[in-house]
Amino acid sequence: MSETPTISAIVPAHNGAAFIMDALQSIRAQLHPVDELIVVDDGSTDATADLVSRFEPTAKLIRQPQSGPARARNAGAREASCEWLAFLDHDDIWPPERTGALLAGIAASQWAGLICGRVCIEAMPGTILDPRLCSASGSHVPLLINSTLLRRSVWLALGGMDETVKRGEDGEFYLRLVESGVGVAKIDATTLIWRQHGDNRSRDVEPENIAMLSILRAAIVRRRGMNR
Repeated sequence: MSETPTISAIVPAHNGAAFIMDALQSIRAQLHPVDELIVVDDGSTDATADLVSRFEPTAKLIRQPQSGPARARNAGAREASCEWLAFLDHDDIWPPERTGALLAGIAASQWAGLICGRVCIEAMPGTILDPRLCSASGSHVPLLINSTLLRRSVWLALGGMDETVKRGEDGEFYLRLVESGVGVAKIDATTLIWRQHGDNRSRDVEPENIAMLSILRAAIVRRRGMNR
């Protein structure tokens, strides 16, 4: 690892024109700046790509047909050149101290391949939160990749996210990461403001639960195969 770890910020976006400037501004507002910003426009039909080109001309903009968040994140990670990967969905934001806190976590836990902070869940105007989501606010949710900092070498070794998984792709990736023995460290700082609004996929709690059950079954099958 270099003396000062380098960080690539990756923002997958699909029809995110209403939110993406907030996300990008939160990255630029980091008290410790990231080294690289990559935006993956996943087949948007609105002004997402135009906004990025106009207001973030130094960002690397990748355009692809709509393929889902797993493939968008993989595309961004392939283009990244830094040691660590930081992800942010187009409708969420980072608190200003996020990057500095995670870098301190790297220094304190050099054995770790993933550093995880706390998640703050914020309801946007007119949104009623599911109580099950409310209970997660303020806690560590390491399977939520947007709250973490991840070694790029770990991402590559695991083959990135499974692009066949359409829901719960972060959870599926996290389970494989843990199974592989990668160290996970937690820091006592908020690293993601997870904003909830009417269009969040994550607000559909029941489909997410069904997807996670499928992912857990696959993990059990993998472990049985390893123990034979």
